[in-house]
Amino acid sequence: DIFPVGPKRSLDHIESYFKEQGLNEMVQHVRSQRASNNRKLFVSRIKLFVNDDEYNTSELSAYIKEAIEQGKVTQVYAIQILFSAIANSGDWASSDIIQDDFYKELKQYFTLFKGIVKTHKLQIEFMNKIQEFCYDNINFLKTFQKVIFMLYHANVLEEDAIVEWYKSAHSNRGQTEF
Repeated sequence: DIFPVGPKRSLDHIESYFKEQGLNEMVQHVRSQRASNNRKLFVSRIKLFVNDDEYNTSELSAYIKEAIEQGKVTQVYAIQILFSAIANSGDWASSDIIQDDFYKELKQYFTLFKGIVKTHKLQIEFMNKIQEFCYDNINFLKTFQKVIFMLYHANVLEEDAIVEWYKSAHSNRGQTEF
């Protein structure tokens, strides 16, 4: 038995076994599979939290913080997926005009965003992810400015980060639109 049932069946043991055998490509494959599975699980759980009214933001916050601390996802990936899940969760996702319901829904998550997006660099990354999302989803193109404005007033984004994003740190995707 190469991988018997029990503690030797853990991913860490599998990685060490392949390393001992000189199969570093397999180690990389196992790691990439693990990372891919973690991201898929994270996305499905975030969608579940956002779409199901039984969950509250404190449970969602705890899950996101745990996933980040365990190294399953990065902070940037977490905020990107959370924003996308919120934006795609309501009736507004298929509507030509984004309704006020979207902004009300988004407001519920400001404290969560504030808890994740603490640094200047993360604030700029967050704005870039919002920019790219709005550019990729044409229905949200005109919401970008209002979303950034709302995040600024909720103290999620700082003025310095917004100015730096505007002057030099913006994403090239949709640069002319925003």
